[in-house]
Amino acid sequence: MTSDLTSESAPQALGSEGICSLCSHPLSRFALRDQHRSFCCVGCQAVYQILAVQNALGRFQDHPVFTQAVRSGLISNPELLEQIRAKQIPVDRADVQRLYCEIQEMWCPSCAELIKLILLQEKGVLKATVDYATDLAVMEYNPRQISKAELLKKIQSIGYQPQLLDVPEARAVSFSLTLRFIIAAFCAFNVMMFSYPVYASYFDASDLGVGQMLAWLCLAASLPVITYCAWPIYRRFWLSLQWGLMGMETLVTLGVAASFGLSLYGLWKGTNEIYFDTLTVIITFVLLGKIIETRAKFSAKEALIWLTRSLPKRGRKQFADGSQAYVSIKEFKPGDELVVCAGEKVVLDGEVISGSGSCDEAVMTGEAIPIHKQPGDRVMSGSLLVNGWLIIKTTATAEESLLQRLVDLVDQELGQKALYNRLVDQLTRWFVPGVVLIAALVGLSRSLLDGIAVLLIACPCAIGIAAPLAEAYLMNRLTALGIIVRNRGCLRLLGRETVFLFDKTGTVTEGKFTVLDGTAHLTPLQKQILFNMAACSTHPIAQAIRQHLTGEQLTLSSCEEIIGKGLRCTDQGKTYHLGSPLFFAQQNIPVAQSEGMQGVVTQIYFAEEGQQIAEILLGDRIRPEAQRLIELLAPAKCLLVSGDGEPVVRHVAEVCKMQGIYWGITPLQKKELVAELRRRGEVVCMIGDGLNDAPALAAAQIGVSVVNGTDISIQASDLLLTTEKLTTLQTARLQARKGQAILRQNLFWAFIYNIMGIPIATVGLMTPIFSTLAMVASSLVVLFNSQRLKQK
Repeated sequence: MTSDLTSESAPQALGSEGICSLCSHPLSRFALRDQHRSFCCVGCQAVYQILAVQNALGRFQDHPVFTQAVRSGLISNPELLEQIRAKQIPVDRADVQRLYCEIQEMWCPSCAELIKLILLQEKGVLKATVDYATDLAVMEYNPRQISKAELLKKIQSIGYQPQLLDVPEARAVSFSLTLRFIIAAFCAFNVMMFSYPVYASYFDASDLGVGQMLAWLCLAASLPVITYCAWPIYRRFWLSLQWGLMGMETLVTLGVAASFGLSLYGLWKGTNEIYFDTLTVIITFVLLGKIIETRAKFSAKEALIWLTRSLPKRGRKQFADGSQAYVSIKEFKPGDELVVCAGEKVVLDGEVISGSGSCDEAVMTGEAIPIHKQPGDRVMSGSLLVNGWLIIKTTATAEESLLQRLVDLVDQELGQKALYNRLVDQLTRWFVPGVVLIAALVGLSRSLLDGIAVLLIACPCAIGIAAPLAEAYLMNRLTALGIIVRNRGCLRLLGRETVFLFDKTGTVTEGKFTVLDGTAHLTPLQKQILFNMAACSTHPIAQAIRQHLTGEQLTLSSCEEIIGKGLRCTDQGKTYHLGSPLFFAQQNIPVAQSEGMQGVVTQIYFAEEGQQIAEILLGDRIRPEAQRLIELLAPAKCLLVSGDGEPVVRHVAEVCKMQGIYWGITPLQKKELVAELRRRGEVVCMIGDGLNDAPALAAAQIGVSVVNGTDISIQASDLLLTTEKLTTLQTARLQARKGQAILRQNLFWAFIYNIMGIPIATVGLMTPIFSTLAMVASSLVVLFNSQRLKQK
């Protein structure tokens, strides 16, 4: 280690050229630039950011983060990432395991980066992703080289607390926090009820001792709050002292300690100057804010964890002797035979070698019409075999399949979502140390009571609930409208979108294959024959015709289905045909096709005795409110993206009056389109429902999944529409704008009381009791202002 690391000076000032801003190591070709700072390696950059947030740059060489980084070889190492990659040895992907855990006590995104770099240096760790936005860590490792317990112990050794998500303790955290809040709220209400007569006796000396008695009752009711309920706050305050960080918990703890100590002194002196209501209300509101944050983070964790459980686990394998058995898909190798029957999902990519049937690939490609598969055709994992049976020669392993790649893309994008940094978190970096310094100076120069008054007026009761309360009311309002908020971080951008990307099938359209036209002129008998012919097949086209018509069950003389082509039936000596133009050509039956409809709808023909009697048009209906939504979203640009062919995509876009189309694109291309629009500075909202939309939903700043969406698309989205009414999205945008305005107003009122009250308390013109009243008043203003979001 170089001598620069043991010097007593602080890191280099901004703008120093040629040397690292942390360790003074000469910069090399691996140098990194972060605004005006330069770093010799990614380790120095991460450690510097942690120390800067914690105001610990003065004697950084004594800080535990720095010393651990030195021991781990993280800093003064320009070739850090190359060394990490070089240490990694090739392993069989079948041996790789994935570990998810929650990491507590992370203070900033740099903490996540530090944990990631230290984990990657461990032998056997292939990949590590630590997401500060969700407190979630994902590690891929080889259990032959490092165990799960060793990984968790390594994280603990650098001062963080890992918690597995599938253990009972992980679920009990939320209950414990809720229980603390319930007890605190109950006690706080009782303390406030007892305090009103006490405050009255403060101005009236003839209370006959009632005030003193109630003051003692306030003490008794506040004890559970300042012990059990406030314990998590005290613990975080103590940890922050060890790390040299002053957060909101610092002000809360000092304010509670000051008000409790002053109240005990008042009881001992026999006066009624007590502040038990202040400390109980402070703790109650802080716990409320923590509950809101915990629930929001849990939603994001749940989405990531669900993705790992969404993949198929086994498939039906056919062995060389013709026997079949269900085995883990990890046991399949390219060239193995996979058997799929009607109603089952294709679990691996491959090529059909035997059998035939119709595959519904809507969740993968967006194509609403099932596609007939026969020997030689390729099939995609994730598609559904509607009818028939297939024997597939697999062409990819489980890790290489299209379905796995899509889920991996979603997993990566969810981990790379923009970190949720609230304005209040940035303001408290300077506010908390400033208040503590002012209170200390006032207490030393004037009187202890004036110093306590400064702490009480600055207690972050209103500040702590300003953002969570507004967000909670906004989320409740959106839920009432039919929108579930899965990622509250998107609320700050909702209503500010510049580009909307709409998936076609199931989003702009109903996602159902239905009869659009062609049966109205048929006679009742012909409709009855057609109804019963359709009942003889499980093909989606036949099922759509049957659902469109109503009729009595007939026993046809004969009915033959030519898989993937059509039906031929006889009844009372007459022959009827129902099928595609190719089927009619093979049967030598002439057809008259409608002009201009090719590619836009599916055309099926019905013939009696060799003569066409109906051209039936089938397709996916456009949602009636889709066009209205596009009009409401103006001036934002609306684009239609789909895996379907150009004619049908262009037709839907023209009907809905969208500004552009992207047709025939894959899920990866949808994601790349979102990334390109974001690079141009656009705020992108993606609206979709299928598995093929999931990567784009996760990549967009705002991902919206509709009510009939697939499970993975829902998990990848930020907002879930639980109503069929698409125009609800515009109402949500208007509510989000209102919510952001109210949030800014809350922060203004929360801080203005402190900005005005602290100078008054500093010069001794505000006693602790009036500081308490001012603090309560600011909290009530924030509370009532947030309730405006309940209004329609």
